[in-house]
Amino acid sequence: MPSQIRGYYSSRKKKLLKDFDRTSELMKDALFARYSEEFSSTLQREAHQEYEKLIPEIPYIKGVRARALNTFLLITAQELAAYKAMTKHGRPPAEAWELCHQALRLRVAKIPRWKRWLLRRLMFSSLMRKIMARRARQQQKVRFGDFEVEYLVGEGNAFDLGVNYLQCGNHRFMMQHGGEVFAPYICMSDIALSDAMEWGLIRTQTLADGCHYCDFRFKEGTATQISSKTPEVQDTIEKIRDKENEQGATADG
Repeated sequence: MPSQIRGYYSSRKKKLLKDFDRTSELMKDALFARYSEEFSSTLQREAHQEYEKLIPEIPYIKGVRARALNTFLLITAQELAAYKAMTKHGRPPAEAWELCHQALRLRVAKIPRWKRWLLRRLMFSSLMRKIMARRARQQQKVRFGDFEVEYLVGEGNAFDLGVNYLQCGNHRFMMQHGGEVFAPYICMSDIALSDAMEWGLIRTQTLADGCHYCDFRFKEGTATQISSKTPEVQDTIEKIRDKENEQGATADG
């Protein structure tokens, strides 16, 4: 099992905060359109401060195979920092999530198209399919720090690659650092990621929803289909989707 350490990012705090501030800068126009300039600046400053406090607590999992999980943990910590800053001003979790979702959309849009294409090709390559099938046949349950996953063989046309998260480090981190209410929203980060990377992710349940595992199913060439069993979160997903579809229609018109 790849080992996990805390405090790894303490010496990298300056770099992580710079990355956080770049995302915050991307959100400036959206914040100013929604709030006063004073509140927007206050929110950006306090979110930065919350993230700085969280950095020493972010787990780091050793090993190349954990690279993506480490990236997701950093995203989770950033979104938790934004949530904490919003709650100080009495803003509801759904409102905080709308901002986090928009920020993630802007961030992933900065990933070069060639890199997204390459990552998608690797993910759905015949080699990856063989590896996943072998692990599924062997009924492997693999631990990566606070994550525990099991692999599934694609079932006909339903999906190509399948993974169940029996334990999730992102969920654990949220529960440990005051993000219990916001945890089901954090799981929705996969909407923006799947859309940008064209993962074709289908997911109907998560640990944060109170389920026994998170059901990740990937189908090449299909649209993202992610839902939540937490009503407030599902309502927010639909609200954001409707708004984005409306904006898309306006842009096309």
